[in-house]
Amino acid sequence: MNSYFEPRFHEHLDEVSPVIWGGEQYSSGQAFLDHAPDDYRANLTTWLQEKQEEARGRVRDMLIDCGCLQRFNRLAERHIEQQILPFVGAGMSKPSGFPMWGAFLKNLAHNDPGVLDQVEQAIEEGRFSDAAQIISDELDENMLAEQIENYIAGQVFTPEGPVRLVPELFKLGCVTTNFDHVLEKVYEHNEQAFAAVFSGSNIIDAPREAASGENVLFKIHGTATSRNGRVLTTAEYNNAYGNERTVPGTLNHLITNRSLLFMGCSLATDRTIIAMQEIKAMNGAAGLRHYAFLADPGQANRTARHAELNRAEIHPIWYPVENQETDHDMWLEDLLFALDGGPL
Repeated sequence: MNSYFEPRFHEHLDEVSPVIWGGEQYSSGQAFLDHAPDDYRANLTTWLQEKQEEARGRVRDMLIDCGCLQRFNRLAERHIEQQILPFVGAGMSKPSGFPMWGAFLKNLAHNDPGVLDQVEQAIEEGRFSDAAQIISDELDENMLAEQIENYIAGQVFTPEGPVRLVPELFKLGCVTTNFDHVLEKVYEHNEQAFAAVFSGSNIIDAPREAASGENVLFKIHGTATSRNGRVLTTAEYNNAYGNERTVPGTLNHLITNRSLLFMGCSLATDRTIIAMQEIKAMNGAAGLRHYAFLADPGQANRTARHAELNRAEIHPIWYPVENQETDHDMWLEDLLFALDGGPL
């Protein structure tokens, strides 16, 4: 946790007056680190423990309010047993500068008013794969592939936000539907580079690697640098989830012994949820429970939303969102920081 929170520790120390040393002015944090590194590290550890307890207090109060405390504690117990496999969605890449799918697809279509109208209507109705299919059909599949690579495959970015906490908690692999390279970079920065990355046609080898206990990444919808195995347009979804059933088969093997924890995913009714519902129907009572950090839809809507997710054996841990720009990251950070400390 040190690398994520240390800049804030510096800000905390810099609230003290600047230090004058040899006629030069230094920030208090930098002076402390340079001239008393052992004391600096000890104070950082103490400060971090205090901040974690504060986060755990906030999370506990929030979870009591939304009735999710015991569910969170069961998740924490499963995490201690190393039985949680994180499922990382697009919301976790947004702080690093990557566009959400709706904005990305609208941007691709903005030069053609007729196509843009169709795309915007599909997105408004939650049919993102249909929006991508319209672009592929009307504007050119090659252009779609080229723009995905331009916008999403870039390596020149700095990982930001709570995704940087993922390697601190989960050291035995990740699942993602994201095309970008945020997770690869975050794990590399944390000196935990993935032993392998599976996407496209080689995703069929993923179940074997999942059982091996190695730290590997499963990009079940493909990657930005290749059309091979990409899952974005309706036709691609139909192949991956219908005709070829690559993704449901992979998911079923990945969750044989571990529960999924969805983060940065809206989990609106889509093919992934339908696949999870099919897996639950197939596995029956023998299947594992899965969890999701999700924006609270409000007390009046929680029961219906939970019932929908329950058909996929996904159990939500709600967090409140008043400000769409800040609250998601704030609560995901607190939830992960709290989870690192075990049950509340």
